Amino acid sequence: MTSAAGPAAALRLAGSASGEDADVLSRLTSEFGIFSLAVPEEFGGAGFGAVELGVVFAELGRGLVGVPLLSASLASTLLIESRDATACGELLPGVADGSLRLAAAVADSALGWSASTTTTAHRTAGGWELSGTKQWVFDGAAASGYVVSATTTDGLALFIVAAAAAGVAVEPVETIDLTRRVATVHLAQATARRLDCGAGTAAQAISYTADLALVLLAAEQTAIAEACLDLARNWATEREQFGQPIGSFQAIKHKLANVVLEVEASVSASMYALWTAVNDRPGLRSAARIAAVTCGEAATLAAEQNVQVHGGIGATWEHPAHLYLRRAMADRLLFGDVQSQLEALAELIESAVPTP
Repeated sequence: MTSAAGPAAALRLAGSASGEDADVLSRLTSEFGIFSLAVPEEFGGAGFGAVELGVVFAELGRGLVGVPLLSASLASTLLIESRDATACGELLPGVADGSLRLAAAVADSALGWSASTTTTAHRTAGGWELSGTKQWVFDGAAASGYVVSATTTDGLALFIVAAAAAGVAVEPVETIDLTRRVATVHLAQATARRLDCGAGTAAQAISYTADLALVLLAAEQTAIAEACLDLARNWATEREQFGQPIGSFQAIKHKLANVVLEVEASVSASMYALWTAVNDRPGLRSAARIAAVTCGEAATLAAEQNVQVHGGIGATWEHPAHLYLRRAMADRLLFGDVQSQLEALAELIESAVPTP
């Protein structure tokens, strides 16, 4: 598996249309069951939780493996949190065994997920029709269906829309990250199926799923930081200048020492956030944001310093250093930038302080 999935393979797949290796995806699905991990057993899954899913996110991030785990995790979590048992029973078994590729279509802009949306839903004689545009749909071009948020006359709701439905147009979007595919989904009176959940449940499902996404990405960011630290340290011991390894130079030592400190903080923040996702839901919102800021900073710093330590070769296309830097930079923006996470954390802290 390591020869087929890793930085070298990521470089090879970066310019492809799908960014995926079909054989690797098939093995990860059939032998490891990565899409079934967080799906309840009653719906054909393995019945694990965020901790186990975080371990997989970390290892896939460490090797920059291009598989649609983020999109599947978000879509299945929205389904589970909708509490629509009928839809879960029909759709989740396919997500778990990899035969059904669902993607979450929630974001209206690049500013992250929100419980408010400009996408509208109208009831028709045959059901529902959706109109609007959804951005940052992960693996949207390869999805067979979408879990979509839209506003109805009675508030926010979640819908299932088939990718092949009339009125659905998918536009692949080029981003700085060459290892994760993103699309914009345009809906023009697209036929949809409404999930059986009220406005309050839909908003809660979106909020929890967004928090979980931050936690899973934090696990990925931690592994990216560790991988970049390993690459930089190994190069510093191998590469020689003036007859000695460059790692003996104080400037290089300082760079790597700073990364070590950030990695240690990232590991702690990530592990706590994963634990909180399972054991302390009320505390998840703050833990997720702490992890997002801490782990995002660690991954970005480690990726930047990895390029610096490698020198000229680190800035070439043939070296995977730039792929790690691209992923680290993109991950920090997928569900809101650092400033928005800090502002949200400040609001949570302020609301928790008793009024004198």
